Amino acid sequence: MKTQEKALTLINVFPVEPGKQSQLIEILTRAAEGTMRYQPGFLSAHLYRGIEGTYVANCVQWRSREDFNTMWGKAEAQLHVAEIHTVTKGNPQLYELCNTTMGAEAGATLTAEHEIVIGRPWQQCFDLCSDLGLWAEFMPAVRDAKVVKQEGDDQEIELTADFRGQLLTWRSRRQILPDLKKIRFWNLTPRHPIKMFGGEWLFEPAGDRETRVRVEHKFELADPSQEAVVRAGISQNMVGDLKGMKKYMERAL
Repeated sequence: MKTQEKALTLINVFPVEPGKQSQLIEILTRAAEGTMRYQPGFLSAHLYRGIEGTYVANCVQWRSREDFNTMWGKAEAQLHVAEIHTVTKGNPQLYELCNTTMGAEAGATLTAEHEIVIGRPWQQCFDLCSDLGLWAEFMPAVRDAKVVKQEGDDQEIELTADFRGQLLTWRSRRQILPDLKKIRFWNLTPRHPIKMFGGEWLFEPAGDRETRVRVEHKFELADPSQEAVVRAGISQNMVGDLKGMKKYMERAL
């Protein structure tokens, strides 16, 4: 069996007050990306938001029970548990995979990545990308961008932009995560041939006053024959957005 098929999975379902759901997600994300991913035997973590706002589920895969027990005995792991308990308590259980059934139309998750180096500190680049009111000033394809709903650092946003000659409007969710130097996003209203579309903006310090800005996209297609067209559209917009961001940020240098 492959490593993922033999893995031990910790599934923890947390009841949470609606107003604290985003806080708990941020704590769990910080624990996974700042500590757990570097532990021996850690394979992956998947975090799920209850759509009614009253639950969060955390599914973490470990190579073996021994790796999990080693991690659990470390002080940094218990510090994360103590922080979680300031919000809620879960019901952690360990599971082994016994069966997988794939959908008949299940498609592969595709990826695309673009980056640029900007001669400004990462916080300034991060703040610019966080401010939707400025997007139309430096992103050539964007016509309008606004926050529709916000809870803490979690936003529902509406964008109108040109995509390969078509003016489209859609809604997305995004999480502003300054501690992780990233912004996550998910399209809530994908259009055919796209089934799923999301990704991350990442801001990586590259020297005292430079930042490598990377944008990672993940997407699934209902019609695989349209992959080249979709990739071309993503590339055209992202190259334009990143060049526009660099020009906007460095205009006073």
